[in-house]
Amino acid sequence: MNGLVLFVMFPYLSLGLFYLAFWLLTKKRGKAMRLALDFSTIVVLYAIHVALVALTGRSHLGWLIIAVLLVFPLNAIWQRARALEVDYREMLRHSWRIVFLIAMPVQLILLGIGIRQLFIS
Repeated sequence: MNGLVLFVMFPYLSLGLFYLAFWLLTKKRGKAMRLALDFSTIVVLYAIHVALVALTGRSHLGWLIIAVLLVFPLNAIWQRARALEVDYREMLRHSWRIVFLIAMPVQLILLGIGIRQLFIS
């Protein structure tokens, strides 16, 4: 099993490895965790794409991109309701982390469905 397959199947592993790498580079736990979360989001989104292709036999990448891109304007609207002005840098950072918080459970659900189908078939 090559490393890419492990990352796709277990994005938590990539989160841990990214954290370790960034902690060794920065020596700051908080910054290392933020960077690891940001980079792991890409891995998790790719894992969702691969899981959807494996489960359905079709690519749903367009819908996945649309779902991710919808988070950004929704977060901007929410931020605008809370404050008079939208801080775009903060909005982008929060939106990206919201994508991570949504994507991790979705990936786990898809992994569970895949394992269930494997044992039922």
